Amino acid sequence: MTAQDRMIRTYDRTMVSRDYQQYFEDSGFYNFGYWNSHAKSQREASEALVDHLIDKIPNKEGRILDVACGPGGTTKRLLRSYAQDMITGINVSQAQIAEARKRAPGCTFHVMDATRLDFPEAQFDAVICVEAAFHFNTRDTFLRESLRVLKPGGSLVLSDMLLCKFFRPFAELAKIPRANLVASIAEFRSHLAAAGFEAIDVRDATQACLGGFRRHVARWPASERRGGRMGIGKSLVASLVGWAMATYLGIVCRTYLLASARKPVI
Repeated sequence: MTAQDRMIRTYDRTMVSRDYQQYFEDSGFYNFGYWNSHAKSQREASEALVDHLIDKIPNKEGRILDVACGPGGTTKRLLRSYAQDMITGINVSQAQIAEARKRAPGCTFHVMDATRLDFPEAQFDAVICVEAAFHFNTRDTFLRESLRVLKPGGSLVLSDMLLCKFFRPFAELAKIPRANLVASIAEFRSHLAAAGFEAIDVRDATQACLGGFRRHVARWPASERRGGRMGIGKSLVASLVGWAMATYLGIVCRTYLLASARKPVI
């Protein structure tokens, strides 16, 4: 079994679990969310993150490609800004694509690797990728492919993570290619420029996204218990898991970033 196969199996198992579905309210999202808003739940924060990225696309007409669409939460949210026949979602998991088709009927979906996009050049007006590019083998290949399938003047928007230096020896265990371990926002920006993008904007959103998620996931079990949606025993276990996850992410993730860029107009 390849590293990618193991990654797909891990995410597929997580996304059918009751705990995942309860935490994300069966929304099809799987991201940290954007909490510098009025978000009261993880679902609302996840929606806010997608909205924040969409706001960075100056022209919301034409076709958009949702890369690593997962079970379809992002794709469904895109329907607020795009017609269904203008939206295409891709993912490496057959199971997740099946769920995405249920959540966003009318949109087009393909099982496809983000680093080998089976589309002609200049096919899309925008590409969005939420919290997945650090897994791609490699991120740079994905950036070049995104540039290729974008029309001149088209936009790329994404959220991504920069991991701490000490994590490097363990990167492959987490299904993260070492080539993706970028050290800083300045270096990340240089990778976008090297791929051929311009109008590059990369911003630190660690507190707004990861910080908010860490606070919420730690408090969520107690909130569920008070609301009668979770028993005492399960809430105690969930509290320990939430605390461990929040601590781990705080140590491992150096920077959570939001980025946008544009393909030059020839």
